[in-house]
Amino acid sequence: MNEEQYIGFENYLNNDMPSDEINSFEERLKSDTEFRNSFELYKETTQFLSTKFSADTIDFKENLKSVSKDYFAENTKSKSKVIAFRPFYFAIAASVAIAFGAWFVMQQNPIYSDYSQHEKAMFTERGEVIKNLKLAEKSFNEKNYKEAVVNFELVLKEYNRPEINYFYAISLIEINEFIKAQTVLNQLKTGKSVYREKAIWQLALSNLKQKKYDDCKLYLKQLSSDSEDYEKAQKLLKELE
Repeated sequence: MNEEQYIGFENYLNNDMPSDEINSFEERLKSDTEFRNSFELYKETTQFLSTKFSADTIDFKENLKSVSKDYFAENTKSKSKVIAFRPFYFAIAASVAIAFGAWFVMQQNPIYSDYSQHEKAMFTERGEVIKNLKLAEKSFNEKNYKEAVVNFELVLKEYNRPEINYFYAISLIEINEFIKAQTVLNQLKTGKSVYREKAIWQLALSNLKQKKYDDCKLYLKQLSSDSEDYEKAQKLLKELE
């Protein structure tokens, strides 16, 4: 959005636009799709901010309108309206962008990548089947999850162990094979291995990645206080509340 549009939108929405400009403005809204989309986005944003922002922020917006009028001079002698742009407006526009952007960032839900720092896979088993297991380990640690899944599946046909299933499930989540991952993790969750709590944490992360926030919270609340992921789970819960 350029500066002239910003002032035009403000003036139109606040009934400050000269009557001889209203018709041309509305005609452009009808004929110019990009202009209309920019206007609708701006209108929705200002309405949203007016509802959600504090009185101080609304005062800031009003001050911005006042300052913008002082720093945009009209050349009435020209047939077309000319607005003289002052460098100070860059500071104003930047302040608005930072204020709006920071607020929207704070309102966003946490995302999967905030919490998906996986531990390294390290398998020490021996035997012919371990050839594929070592390939799976290497692929997993290099974040080549598609290749890791292929090799984990070859291993699991003959060598089904909780730790292998755990890293296999993470790989499935990473490539968005959520149903398969959930099946594997639920088996670990109902088992008695040391991966039970870890499976619950990964089930929570799987739902976080799918933006199923309510389901994510349900799994987070199932983690026991002695789980190594408990503190992270409490932090994530707080962000989701």
